[in-house]
Amino acid sequence: MSVRTAALPLLALLAFAGASHAQDTLFMSDTAGSIRTGRVRGCDAGFVKLEIPLKGASAVATVTVPLAEIAQIEFAPDEARDRLLENASAATLPQIAALFRKWEPFLGLAKSPAGKAGNVYAGLLLKSGESEKARQALELFSRIEKDGWSDDDRLAARQGRLRAMVATGNAAGAVGEAAELAKESEDPEILIEAKFILAEVVQAQLKKLVEDNPRWYEDALIRPEYHRLANEALDLYLYPYLFYGSETDAAARGLWGAITIYEFVGDRHNALESARDITALYKETRYAKLAGDYIAGLPEATQQQDNEKEAQDEAEPNPS
Repeated sequence: MSVRTAALPLLALLAFAGASHAQDTLFMSDTAGSIRTGRVRGCDAGFVKLEIPLKGASAVATVTVPLAEIAQIEFAPDEARDRLLENASAATLPQIAALFRKWEPFLGLAKSPAGKAGNVYAGLLLKSGESEKARQALELFSRIEKDGWSDDDRLAARQGRLRAMVATGNAAGAVGEAAELAKESEDPEILIEAKFILAEVVQAQLKKLVEDNPRWYEDALIRPEYHRLANEALDLYLYPYLFYGSETDAAARGLWGAITIYEFVGDRHNALESARDITALYKETRYAKLAGDYIAGLPEATQQQDNEKEAQDEAEPNPS
């Protein structure tokens, strides 16, 4: 062994030796600072289940290690798990739920994927549109925000919690927090998310205003508030499209939100143009199909309208 190789840290040598087996590394809290390697398969009643290969055989054995005796776990990369989380959808909800249940006991343990898995799981619950699942999402987001080990996971959970508050009928409670979140950060991703949450809140307020005042257009005191809420919701939804158009999913999501407002206020022309923007600029997002279906469901005469072309024609000088 060369001097250079001998100088490599023990962890690096372990990584070289076990790279092909994608092993997890347990750093024990004993005075010797011992290390155990294997594949973590879960945690139950305070014990980590560690799968270790048997020497000279293709079989493996599962041992239990007290969680209290572990200082840190260095989890090996898992491409299959990462793909599952990145491509999460309603169809994969059962797998995501099972994945989170496996990692849930490690939520507060550094380097574990529990927080990310939990946020993805809660996000799918929220997207279902079912009130009970929205309540479950709120509870899960709240727990990750409180107990997650990662700052990024806790921030994502906070944003999810605010969306879940809106979905469970507590828009008033979410609006103050979302406004504060937008003020205290210059991170575009956080700003976009905060403004989207605010847009959802304002949309809920607009719908409630009309529900309480079905003849709002005849009330001189209500009309200004109706228009203010509609314009504010549009400004908030369109924020990523106007200022961060390269953030494709956020911009398309905002445009789709704007379509819901345009439809609600009876402005089908702008709704159509927004849908066309999604299908032209953000065809790789899931909102492209929603926009395409929306356009296809419009009356034939409406589909033939081209506001942009009409505006250009009006701007051209009349040759006569």
